[in-house]
Amino acid sequence: MNKKRFLFLIMLLFSLLPITAEQYSFTSDFLKSVMAEGKENTLLEGNVLIQSEKKKIKADRVEILGKDFQFFICEGNVEVEDLEKNFTLTSDVFHYDNDNRIIRITGPSMMEDRENKMIIKCSYFENREKDDLIILQVGVRILKEDLACRSEFAVYYRDRNVLELTGLPVVYRKDDVFRASRITVDLDTDEIRMEGVVQGSLLSKSQDDNDAENNPAEVVEDSQADTELETPEESP
Repeated sequence: MNKKRFLFLIMLLFSLLPITAEQYSFTSDFLKSVMAEGKENTLLEGNVLIQSEKKKIKADRVEILGKDFQFFICEGNVEVEDLEKNFTLTSDVFHYDNDNRIIRITGPSMMEDRENKMIIKCSYFENREKDDLIILQVGVRILKEDLACRSEFAVYYRDRNVLELTGLPVVYRKDDVFRASRITVDLDTDEIRMEGVVQGSLLSKSQDDNDAENNPAEVVEDSQADTELETPEESP
């Protein structure tokens, strides 16, 4: 099929979306569509590119399901660029609920947050766009200049630029190490709040202290926390 005509058919097909919905254009090497009521299904394969004013999605295969094309299932070399929030997601499988504006990724994924100069890696990723809230689970790694975080569960409030870490959380700030039951990090100020059983090691920077590495400074903890100083045993 002529590529220009193919693109026109795709744009015509998705012009049926409601005026209030986000408008998309699509290109791919192959298109198969079923529009019977209750069985709406569109399959795009080969060099798939989906674009709107807010997003750009690339994948090897995309299946679009539901009335008004509500659900996007993207597979193979998936790259999602959020043009509005200025971040990029990469994964093998990507699910998007277009009506509720929820992104879900199950499996290894990476987010490059250019706005906040941060890299996020995990094995479960959920972005609730309406709430500007990101939920991260399993092997969470968050890297920022002079700051690295590890945990099994994290919530990222992008509107406030705040991280909440639970599940064996560890925060590394330069040469300092912090562990607690819950750690909250303000990414704008690098302020760290710890709750529960707190452990930490702060490396003194005083030029008068000739043995800074063996003289950790006091850790400031939550009023109900127990404090223990320890030497860091691992690096991010």
